[in-house]
Amino acid sequence: MLGDEAFRLAKEAKDITPDHIPAYNEEQVRLVTQETRYLWTRIEEMIASLNSSASQGQVSQQSSAQPVTLSSQTYNTQRYSQQQNTMEHISDSQLEANNINGQTALYFLTLSRNKRCLLAYHHRRTQFLRSLLWTLHLAPSLVPGDLSTRLSPEEQNYIREYARLNSVYRDAVESQIYPNDSLDWVADGELPPRDLLIEVRVVKDCGEIVTENGVVNLQAGTQHYLHRSDIEHLITIGYLEHINSC
Repeated sequence: MLGDEAFRLAKEAKDITPDHIPAYNEEQVRLVTQETRYLWTRIEEMIASLNSSASQGQVSQQSSAQPVTLSSQTYNTQRYSQQQNTMEHISDSQLEANNINGQTALYFLTLSRNKRCLLAYHHRRTQFLRSLLWTLHLAPSLVPGDLSTRLSPEEQNYIREYARLNSVYRDAVESQIYPNDSLDWVADGELPPRDLLIEVRVVKDCGEIVTENGVVNLQAGTQHYLHRSDIEHLITIGYLEHINSC
């Protein structure tokens, strides 16, 4: 059925955890990409068919509107027959157009879903690779051999380029801000935060704390969106749990 291959790929993306990544499923990616291209081709064909039918309908209406010089009775009979034929033609054309419109919508929605599943699959894998690199102090050469065999050639190139760009950026920052010092931002082996605000769940009652935006009551079971700097120490000691939105 339509979308089955993308569904399998999405399930595989869910199997990726911070500690494990399956082998890159090149065959499944190929199947999803192949189906997506086929759907796009069919959408283009159906739209072209609709445009062609619409043009033929306009020509037919123009030809039926031409004046006829006959006797009154003959004219009425022929006019009625033409109207009946026109109504039947319009009804069949409209039914066919509705069917094509419905099929086009189905194909387009499936195509969009396939693209989202492809993006989600590769996004989850790149998340894992970035996190892995930071634990290895941005040294691609330290990636274990058994893990490297589970990566596609493009992913292996990605981790090398990611590490290189980080080194270039680090050198640029050092030269401008710390010309007489060296920045070791991989010392803790953690991926730097992208957001100043993070979503957290309260595991243990913390009571009221003072944040940049005022006083917040952290009761167990509640969730909050707070500045990382205000509550990072509570995450470290296990009172709060960081909710990863990805």
